[in-house]
Amino acid sequence: MIKNKLTLLLLVFVLLVISGCGPKKDPLREAFPRNDIYYELFVRSFADSDGDGIGDFQGLIAKLDYLESLGVTGLWLMPIHPSPSYHGYDVIDYYDVNPDYGTLDDFKQLLKETKKRGIKIMLDMVFNHSSDQHPWFKAALANDAQYRDYYTFATPTTNRSLLGSWGQNIWHHQDDQYYVGYFSPSMPDLNFFNKEVHKEIAAISQFWLDLGVSGFRLDAAAHFYGINEYQNQRYDDYENIIFLQVLRNNLRKLNSQFYLTGEIYITAESIVAPYFRGLDSPLDFPVALKTSTIAGANGSTTYVNSLIKIYELYAKENPAFISAPFLFNHDMDRVADQLGGDMEKMKLAAEMLLVLPGSPILYYGEEVGMHGVKANGELSQGIAVWDETRRLPFPFGDEYETTWFTDSNFPSVLANQKLKPLSLQITEPTSLFKTYQQMIAVRKANPALYYGNHLSPYEKNNYQLQGFYREFSYLNHYQKVLVIHNLSRQAQAIEALGTILYLSNTTDFTDVCEIPPKSTIIFDVSEADNA
Repeated sequence: MIKNKLTLLLLVFVLLVISGCGPKKDPLREAFPRNDIYYELFVRSFADSDGDGIGDFQGLIAKLDYLESLGVTGLWLMPIHPSPSYHGYDVIDYYDVNPDYGTLDDFKQLLKETKKRGIKIMLDMVFNHSSDQHPWFKAALANDAQYRDYYTFATPTTNRSLLGSWGQNIWHHQDDQYYVGYFSPSMPDLNFFNKEVHKEIAAISQFWLDLGVSGFRLDAAAHFYGINEYQNQRYDDYENIIFLQVLRNNLRKLNSQFYLTGEIYITAESIVAPYFRGLDSPLDFPVALKTSTIAGANGSTTYVNSLIKIYELYAKENPAFISAPFLFNHDMDRVADQLGGDMEKMKLAAEMLLVLPGSPILYYGEEVGMHGVKANGELSQGIAVWDETRRLPFPFGDEYETTWFTDSNFPSVLANQKLKPLSLQITEPTSLFKTYQQMIAVRKANPALYYGNHLSPYEKNNYQLQGFYREFSYLNHYQKVLVIHNLSRQAQAIEALGTILYLSNTTDFTDVCEIPPKSTIIFDVSEADNA
């Protein structure tokens, strides 16, 4: 009997030790699970583990320590499915991975390794269209009764002269059959008026959620019900939002913390705002435009007020909205080129991004100043080049660098060859990389920066200085911070307004009386607010 009691006590002790050694749950992370810092990553260009020149899952696994040290909490993987193109936005099989990147088992290992580090995986899902090489479309061309209605084909009454949303031709043909492809002849649009297509999307979604994927970024989310696509139906843009509402609700049933964002490639906030009814976060192109534009200027009297007006509009649609701000992405020229290679402006842009509400997104390589400008169809090895030069290999400066595109006839390739690689920037205390790393650390350490979606203007805003307060309160957590950007090329006087949390390019906050040019200062003003 005594022996049994001792055994039981020992078991209880062991269980207590094990539970004590596990990761402690953060009550704020539990309460606000969709606030993260994402890193948009093109697997092809990131890290090559097997020497074939193409990035892969094992290479990405090898670089997870780097991403953890940078501080990001989520990875947005550009399309990873089998595809005939280099970019992957024309999917052949929604249930597998691109063999260039590895196997499904490799991907499962990636999910396991990211989970250990508290890093989420968000997949780029292309539901608007498939590849014209997808078995569904091949069957549809062959008049298969099951799959014909998965796509939209012209009928004798179809007016093929009607154009798409941005004035583009949307009707293409193969085997003398005309079909809708909003983006390309090789990307036939799926028919969203067909409920069987909805069932396919639900099944695909469940497959990836069951593996452990934490979020989707939906490509072309404003075009599921494209203008002039369904000429025998009565509908408007709101059909997109209704579809997204249903999809999000179903995904929540599978994972209550699932994060759904989508591409609404529009800079008018009045058009983007209603999508907060269906998405957790429409990619925030309106805020991206404001932030990147002002980062490249030398002053503004309207920056903060413009942000506040945008957020107020979002809040009318969803008071708990989560913005998804970014600077630029894979469809845009890179920040280093947009800002003329000006290091001060690039650092300021990073700071301006990482103090905004929501779940900010870094585009891989921004943290080291990568270059990338769209080409104009010039040939490389007989192939016309377009967006490849916006999605070039990441400059690690080691054996993991990819080499799938190294044609030095393209200026962006040459510019990146001259760039200091990550291996050097990590060692420099004032490098662009260090700015990103330090800003991410400050954001994560301060709830008022990491959570919430409210801004109020700094009382002394002017053309040189633009600042705002961010305030957060939840249970026994309270913080208020003041962020001030010096947009000008001259130092600006500043008084002691609270405890300094961050000042550009330094960790010495002794006797600070000015903000250097193109710099940011962040104060904790919680005590002053409660005084």
